[in-house]
Amino acid sequence: MSTALLHSSGAFDSIIVAFVSAGVIPLRLAVATILGAEVGTTVTPLTISILGYIRRRSQLSASFNVSMTHFLYNLLTLILFYFLELSLGVFTRIAEAGKGIFVKASWLSLIPDILELITPWVDLLMGFIPGWLGIIFGCFILLASLWAFEHYMTATFNMPRSWNLIRATFMKPLRAFIAGFIFTILVPSTTVMVSLLVPLAASGVIGPEHYILPYVLGANIGTVFDVMIAAFATGDPAALGVWLVHLSNNLVGALIFLPLMKHFSGLVRRVSNEVSSSPWRSLLFIGTYHLIPILIISYYLLRR
Repeated sequence: MSTALLHSSGAFDSIIVAFVSAGVIPLRLAVATILGAEVGTTVTPLTISILGYIRRRSQLSASFNVSMTHFLYNLLTLILFYFLELSLGVFTRIAEAGKGIFVKASWLSLIPDILELITPWVDLLMGFIPGWLGIIFGCFILLASLWAFEHYMTATFNMPRSWNLIRATFMKPLRAFIAGFIFTILVPSTTVMVSLLVPLAASGVIGPEHYILPYVLGANIGTVFDVMIAAFATGDPAALGVWLVHLSNNLVGALIFLPLMKHFSGLVRRVSNEVSSSPWRSLLFIGTYHLIPILIISYYLLRR
């Protein structure tokens, strides 16, 4: 839910890394949160697909080819990886092993001191701006930046001169993977970079024969770099252990699903056609998708 609000798993995971460093949340809970954050990134592309093209069935089905690729990949990896975490604690062990490795790096504690030297204005601002207001302002700047980039990138991609380049990029799996990887390093939001493809698919620039999954895999891996920077900025070995979970999640997911690309694409097309077969079915799908996490969160809040 939080990732859906921020429109960036990288931004949300960076916050979790900071919480771990500050001792706000334990390592095991942070690991579970990192795994769940990947599914939160799928809300925006799915919503754009439905609200933008619900009255145009052919375009709705085409746009779903992008958003469903993103959704099903993250959902299946969550089911697999969360099962491994619950039963064997695999990702908590990765975090603890990473913490143990980085504890030995004596230079790590110097990074926060260096950052403090080159950003003295932060302490001055904190003297005048309350912490809660700083968080709100920072989130506003983040969302405004992502919105502006998505707006202008969409305008650029929708130019007819760009279409041949886009088609050529998505005709080869490696090209699509590199494009997703590089774009998401430049703009640390898988949500934004996948959402950009939705109108292109709906307008027929990207067809079902193009390689969407490699692009999504590259975009997911690209988000690890902003989380890495946030982890190093804390100078805390535990925060870097959590970052390794994020890295492992995306790398292992790519290694599992790349060989299954053709079978996975067939599954995506079948699900997309089924969900987009009627407007009511599409609305029921997105409504259920939002309702389930709300009910789960409400249940645990009421138990307290």
